[in-house]
Amino acid sequence: MFALTYLIVIFIAALPLMQTILRQRGNSPTITFIHRVYRDLAYIAAALVAILALEAVFRIALQNYWFGDLGQQYRYWFALGLRAIIFAAVFGFGGLFIALNLRAACRPVAIVPRSAPWFGGFVISAVVAFGATALWTPLIGFLGATPSGVADPVFGKDLSFYLLGLPLYEEAVYLAIWIVVLTIAAGAGVGFMLYPRPGQPWRYHSQFPMLIDVGATGHAEDGDVHFLAIPRNIWDSWLRQGMALGALLCLCFGLGRFLARYHLIIDGHSGVVAGASFVDIHFWLPAYAAVITGWIATAIGLAAAACIPSFRRWLVAAPSHWMAPSGAFAAVYLGAAIIPVAVEHLYVGPNQITLEQPYLMRSIAGTRQAYGLVGPTVEEQEFAVSVTPLSRDDLDKNAATLRDARIWDWRALEPQLQQTQGLRPYYTFGSVDIDRYRIDGVERQVMITARELDVGRLPEAAQVWVNLALKYTHGYGAVAVPVNEMDARGNPVLWAHDIPIQAKGDLAVTHGQIYYGMQTHDRVYVRTTEKEFDFPQGDANAESVYGGDSGIALSNLWRKLVVAHEFDGLRLFISGYFTPASRVLIRRNVVDRVERLAPFLTFDHDPYIVADGDHYAYIVDGYTSSANYPYSAAYQGSIGNFRDRNYLRNSVKAVVDAYNGSVTFYVFGTDDPIIKAYRKMLPALFRDRSEMPENLRRHIRYPEDFFTVQAEMYGTYHMTNPTTFYNREDRWEVPHELYRNQEIEVQPYYVMAQLPRAASPEFMLMLPLSVAGKNQMAGWLAGLSDGDNYGKLVAFRFPKGRFVDGPAQIESRINSDSRFSGDLTLWDQHGSRVIRGNLIILPLNDNQLVAIEPVYIEAEQTKIPTLARVVFGQLLPDDRKIEWANTLGEAEALLIGIRPEPSSAQAVMTTDVERLEQARSVFVEMQREYAAGNFVRYGELLGQLEKILTVPLTH
Repeated sequence: MFALTYLIVIFIAALPLMQTILRQRGNSPTITFIHRVYRDLAYIAAALVAILALEAVFRIALQNYWFGDLGQQYRYWFALGLRAIIFAAVFGFGGLFIALNLRAACRPVAIVPRSAPWFGGFVISAVVAFGATALWTPLIGFLGATPSGVADPVFGKDLSFYLLGLPLYEEAVYLAIWIVVLTIAAGAGVGFMLYPRPGQPWRYHSQFPMLIDVGATGHAEDGDVHFLAIPRNIWDSWLRQGMALGALLCLCFGLGRFLARYHLIIDGHSGVVAGASFVDIHFWLPAYAAVITGWIATAIGLAAAACIPSFRRWLVAAPSHWMAPSGAFAAVYLGAAIIPVAVEHLYVGPNQITLEQPYLMRSIAGTRQAYGLVGPTVEEQEFAVSVTPLSRDDLDKNAATLRDARIWDWRALEPQLQQTQGLRPYYTFGSVDIDRYRIDGVERQVMITARELDVGRLPEAAQVWVNLALKYTHGYGAVAVPVNEMDARGNPVLWAHDIPIQAKGDLAVTHGQIYYGMQTHDRVYVRTTEKEFDFPQGDANAESVYGGDSGIALSNLWRKLVVAHEFDGLRLFISGYFTPASRVLIRRNVVDRVERLAPFLTFDHDPYIVADGDHYAYIVDGYTSSANYPYSAAYQGSIGNFRDRNYLRNSVKAVVDAYNGSVTFYVFGTDDPIIKAYRKMLPALFRDRSEMPENLRRHIRYPEDFFTVQAEMYGTYHMTNPTTFYNREDRWEVPHELYRNQEIEVQPYYVMAQLPRAASPEFMLMLPLSVAGKNQMAGWLAGLSDGDNYGKLVAFRFPKGRFVDGPAQIESRINSDSRFSGDLTLWDQHGSRVIRGNLIILPLNDNQLVAIEPVYIEAEQTKIPTLARVVFGQLLPDDRKIEWANTLGEAEALLIGIRPEPSSAQAVMTTDVERLEQARSVFVEMQREYAAGNFVRYGELLGQLEKILTVPLTH
């Protein structure tokens, strides 16, 4: 609808141009013709500007309605005001600067219309200004910056200067360089193309009339055109202008190099020290000063040549006049680059550990501070692994921890739930999240995932506009399972399931509809005359009408026009489904929603759903980061969002209501200068952590992305002795485990565990760490999540000199153990596949350490993993004990030397004949299941046969 209208407008605006061209057809181009073409092109340009202006009005209106729906109109208009100020400043000053220079260059050329330089200058400036509007986010940080009280040890600048000031200064310099370079390029183009000077190597040959003899009349007629020689003063004027611009460019380069000095203490030139090293302080800083002096001297020389005609004529009279100072500058520049490198190799290299020691100490301290690895919320302690084998008393004392020891791997659980709880093809489950809920009066660890609606899974014939936009608007409910319970067939026990939702304890909600989630990427219309599909109900479907207050109301013609422009065009006006009460819900993806509200934050890859009593909500962790923290090493690990950053804080928790779409940002990082600045400038966008409702606060977690970065950096920066650090004598790394027969890095995992000296188990994020290059565990990290302990990081170190198996070593021992390897080989062939789940290292009371790993069998036809065995082992210094069984409880019993109680089937077998008959029956069923490819059931029957045959004979 709008595209066709725009095409018609452009066609009408192009009619004068087509008429001018048709009139001139067959004739040689004249100056009058060229000026008319320029005038007609101006009509088209005016039409394009009008279209762009209308598009901007539509976009602003839609943004205003959307931000207003979230109660954040101030945030939008404040940001828009800053962008408008930036655009106006760059467009005005930059356009004037470029246009004046182009006007001066084009003045002698009569063929160029007088307004063309102005038009061209402001067009170039508009493009640059549009790109510069992205600077509104660093500008907000700059305006809100307050001193942190922490200064760098070299320049004495406050931390806020590096995190919030320096990025804006650098962007401003880059912007100035762009404007000057574009001006020089445009002026050079005019000079080289329109000012041909005989005898010069850059002479441009053209057959088109350039300079015109206007005679006594003062103007040129079509038949009065002929070539003139280029007057020397015109060439001299163009050269003078170029030198002035060159001087300005040199000043910009000098200013850029001045700001680059501060980067010496951010990244520096050393391969050992993060930040300024010995050579940076004593040689690179003076080298930068020399280069800055060179740029300033060059700028002064060019400015003098531009202002003093005699000096300018002397400078260009012979190549030697300008080559000598150019050579001197080149020598300074090369010397500034070569001398520090030579000193590094010839002097510092042989004495590096001595010369760099104070700078290594700065680097270690700065990196630990930048990643939150030091401070009152960080605790480091020894963890001497117990040498005492587990006993029944130990298992009883740790019953609360082992009750929630996770045996379901989220990767194996998702296809299980898709098969049993998908209910309809168009329902889908995204990531499975781990949280804790009060069930039957006890805090239990739970795996939970949302049942969202994916309209792409509707039958092709059902994918019509009414269904996609009006009917199928939301998902319904969540599915939750305890982390370590299963039924008799190896399937998970369900604590929240089905539609309508059947849920236990705090998992119950009043409204199960999910309008905003992780799989919702399209717009939908609610409160129309067409009722929404709510959930399947027998042979029919339950229907509903949206009862929330979210969305943009379609209450008048202008609102409809704004929405129609963005989404469905003419349909909004010809469809009979809409009423003044109708609303459109847009930007329904949780991550997209928070990123649009706070583009200056980076958000965690794993938003998680929470049942808060009335309905569902998503919690998304938000991070502030920077690449400018002094003396901090840049991150180069597995989390792509933070690579090359050297400062990170989890300062914000965003809560998105899955029913009404509201977004609330709670500030948790009170010591973060970046979030302080943004909160100061946008106070209505943020709330204090104390304002978070208790039913949500109970579900906050130590964030996974932040923890992963901390763990990977801690592997190197737990070494605080500069000599040990320099030699990397004790570097740790994230260990490896097996998943689908592939070796992968262990991912952090949430557990309920009791730390040493803690009164009870608590919810935490854990990760073991191994000695670099070995399968030996060196320690582990835990990020705490409960109550006042939230945000605390605990690092445990194992004593040196004792070997404790790492995850990869445990996997290897399972593979090589004859008690397990036969079954693993049998299950991993002929239509089935063994899946080794997340191997969890779990601390118990009295510094005992256990390992738990689920083993699943996945049939190739169904692709549904079923739990077959649970591995349970105790890790001892220089030793280990490993067992497996059908359940965790049975594996625990085997580990302490207790045989599981005989099953009821075994109890009733009183004679050898009955036992033989039972074994024969089970064996026949095993053959049948094996032939059918049902290897999960085959494994269950194999366990039954083993139990039958282990009963002693009765003679």
